[in-house]
Amino acid sequence: MNPSLFISHGAPNLIFGDLKSKKSIQNLKNILDTPKYIIIVSAHYVTKNLKVINPIANSLMYDFYGFEKELYEFKYNIKSDINLTNNLIEKLKNQGIDISIDENRTSYDHGVWSVLSLIYEKLEIPVIQLSIPISYTISEFLNLGEKLKKFKDEALIICSGSATHNLIDASSSFEVKDYAKEFDERLTNIIENANEEDLKNITKDKNFYKNHPTPEHFIPLIIAFGSANNKKGKSFNSEMLYSNISMESFIFDEKEVEK
Repeated sequence: MNPSLFISHGAPNLIFGDLKSKKSIQNLKNILDTPKYIIIVSAHYVTKNLKVINPIANSLMYDFYGFEKELYEFKYNIKSDINLTNNLIEKLKNQGIDISIDENRTSYDHGVWSVLSLIYEKLEIPVIQLSIPISYTISEFLNLGEKLKKFKDEALIICSGSATHNLIDASSSFEVKDYAKEFDERLTNIIENANEEDLKNITKDKNFYKNHPTPEHFIPLIIAFGSANNKKGKSFNSEMLYSNISMESFIFDEKEVEK
């Protein structure tokens, strides 16, 4: 069985830097078996209802601005698969999950390719991307994760977001903001102790909306948690960037990763 991963993906130029977080993500290749395919959820693909990327998808989306020229020239071979997509749709529908192909989504956002390019220098397996259905409740996201368990014998589940994501209040200061540090510590405690009830009620935390003015970067963690067999995750990366952006990342259902 393959694990489930929640990865705080950071800025897209992480792939060019020399940060601890980059090395931690790269280290995953040392402990992961090669799956038949990857199911990935990214904070940068939000829809009203649950969608799956068009199976003809085979290109990168440069969905950002203001970064170095080299980032817009970065190339990475990635593609989906029609048979695996149809199988995923059929099995999810059989479990009561309404899902359809997004004919208009034919490229992968940076929350997908920046992470995968660090784990797989050369990607030779199909990648099926699911959207974040913004109409879902936390319980429905957990349920979606639960239904994805069925695929873990063949697929690696990767959920790409951010443990904290308040870009408006980010700065170049090395001094970490209290609200980000407190939330990051509490979140790590919740995940490493498999505390599902606290995760369900996380929006009541006094620091939640300070760290997540909008929820799309947090939702992937809920899906990853739901897809875990024992719900107990282990942090494999801890780094705070830009004074309030936590790169905390977790692996579920697998041995520890070298930090």
